[in-house]
Amino acid sequence: MSERKTKKHRQYTIDEKNEIVQMYLTGETKGIGSLAKDLDIYNSMIERWIKQYQEFGTTVDRRGKSTKDQVPNKGRPKNPVKLEDMSKEQLIEHVRMIEDIKKAAAYLKKQKKNTK
Repeated sequence: MSERKTKKHRQYTIDEKNEIVQMYLTGETKGIGSLAKDLDIYNSMIERWIKQYQEFGTTVDRRGKSTKDQVPNKGRPKNPVKLEDMSKEQLIEHVRMIEDIKKAAAYLKKQKKNTK
């Protein structure tokens, strides 16, 4: 069995995060950099917790939450486009869009060949 190549960081509970933010906000530490160094975590993580604390009154645990709640139409549409249901204008626009995509793909493929 091989060992991990990267260091696994500790996971903090919401209460611990709130306590760390309070330490920063009350001035118990010299700054985010020294606090992050003491706790061995990234500055950006503490900055994110501070932003959440100021916005919501507490830190937020978003682990395991999908982005579907925030962006419901992200990704490929589930229902394919039905050409039979399109008007003539919509169909023409759809065909033009597909042709533009094909032209762009061909151009990028040609550019890739020229760089080798």
